[in-house]
Amino acid sequence: MDEMTTLRHMRAEISRPGPDRLTTGRERLQAAIDEEASASRTASDPSPTGGTMNEVEITGHSGQDSRGLFRRRPMLGVVVAAAAAVAVTTTVVVAGNIGDRQGGSARPGSDVARTKTVSAKKVLNAAADRVREAEKGAELDVPRDDQFVYTKETVKETDRKTGKTERRTAENWDSVDRTKRGWVDEIGGTGTWVEPLGRNESTFPRPGWKALEELSTDPDELIRYLAKGPAGVGKKPDSLKDIKKQDWYMLQFTLKGLATREVAPKGLRPAAYEALAKVPGMKATSGVVDGKGRPAVGVAYDRKFSKEQMLLFDEDGYEYVGDRDIRTTLDNKKSYEQFIWVTDFAVVDKVKQRPRR
Repeated sequence: MDEMTTLRHMRAEISRPGPDRLTTGRERLQAAIDEEASASRTASDPSPTGGTMNEVEITGHSGQDSRGLFRRRPMLGVVVAAAAAVAVTTTVVVAGNIGDRQGGSARPGSDVARTKTVSAKKVLNAAADRVREAEKGAELDVPRDDQFVYTKETVKETDRKTGKTERRTAENWDSVDRTKRGWVDEIGGTGTWVEPLGRNESTFPRPGWKALEELSTDPDELIRYLAKGPAGVGKKPDSLKDIKKQDWYMLQFTLKGLATREVAPKGLRPAAYEALAKVPGMKATSGVVDGKGRPAVGVAYDRKFSKEQMLLFDEDGYEYVGDRDIRTTLDNKKSYEQFIWVTDFAVVDKVKQRPRR
């Protein structure tokens, strides 16, 4: 998405990602996508033609968003640069973090290892109902394109070997239309600028509030539109049955980002949750806890590189309460259980401006 979400939307002991780390992450993500595509072709589609998401060239820029350290946002958008090439902006750093975590797995005897699965469809549709009910009669703070979305989050990480837990606050200022520099401070007092889109760059979906309003609130139509991909890359499928397995892998990232946005047009977040419920491979796990230790249900995409990335919902009403993940350092020497949840958000006029409460 253009903000980031959130995605977008990961650590203090790791330096801010540079070009080398971004490249490594992109290569790993592309390898995962290619693995999915290869398995799909071998099983049912030996000679696919152009237009699938896995065929998009993933490139990027140095000096991008630092939220790859621990940003919770999944796949919120791609940048279309130089007509044909697609550059992942804030999301490419998240992709790098996916690569960092590929060695991570649940501890033997941990909550993930001993819990049973429940219906992801039920959880996600219930979450949609909760958001839709909350939107009724609520006054919507519609941002101007020249404003910023401020987000404050708590990040909690526990060393899976020593049990040592650390908490920190992350703050982000995301340009609404991506024409202004944003600011991210993910590790406390050491923030960095997020550069605006370049002259020949855009995002898919397009940046700006109006573009968000134009997205369909019908779950099937929303999926079909997103499956089309950036202009010139693919075409909108006639039905959900026409979407290839490797495309679902990427779609779930975008839908997670739309569903968990803090600021969105009414109806979009519920539609994104309902669309996510239609994604093949979404799994729910009961018996987990959220960052505050409360009973929760985790929902994740059941694939090698994403099944540790859980959206967390409270156990009673299935309200979204944050994210849980497993992060492994690049050298594979340390592994952390990670929780992230939003504590405040607002529309503000400038970078580093905080809302008055």
